[in-house]
Amino acid sequence: MPSKPNSEDPLLSRFMEELDLKEKVKLVGGKTIEECGKAISLLHRGRIEEAERLLSSVKKRVGLITKLCTEHPILLRLPVVRDAKMEYVEAVCYYFFLTEGRVPPYTSFTVEPDEYILGLADLVGELRRRCLDLIRMGKLELASKTFDQMVETYEYIWRFEYPKKLVKGLRHKIDIDRKLLEDTRLILTQAHILAR
Repeated sequence: MPSKPNSEDPLLSRFMEELDLKEKVKLVGGKTIEECGKAISLLHRGRIEEAERLLSSVKKRVGLITKLCTEHPILLRLPVVRDAKMEYVEAVCYYFFLTEGRVPPYTSFTVEPDEYILGLADLVGELRRRCLDLIRMGKLELASKTFDQMVETYEYIWRFEYPKKLVKGLRHKIDIDRKLLEDTRLILTQAHILAR
């Protein structure tokens, strides 16, 4: 029979170390998610430089999460790891769309393939918000270009759902994105008709 656990017990020490690491990743991941949300909000308000600085900080946090998960694979089970990286992809992709008119490829990131795809799925919602803002400002040409990126992003991620479900959680996001596309297409079409 094993002796009673004490501070010198290697098994107890291992569990305590894992617990400490999990708490650290939860804090870093939570801060990452929060700062990605702030960066996206800044981008919507046209405060590009502030968002850029924030995303630079977030990139370091994502690097730390990746490093810790590489050293301690058990951390990959934490939902906050996937969520933080998805939010990071969404924020960075939105930043690049606004500043360069493009969405960076998967190879630009140090994330898992499913984190990239799910981040793109969330990007569609940010593009919709941008499209509606542009319609409201009467900038229909830019709104149309943004809508085109929504469609392109949707068509890209759709390939990972049909005919096989390659990415867990993608189906629900695709259903939401399809509705966003349909609604945005209608609003944009009406705006073009009224502008004639």
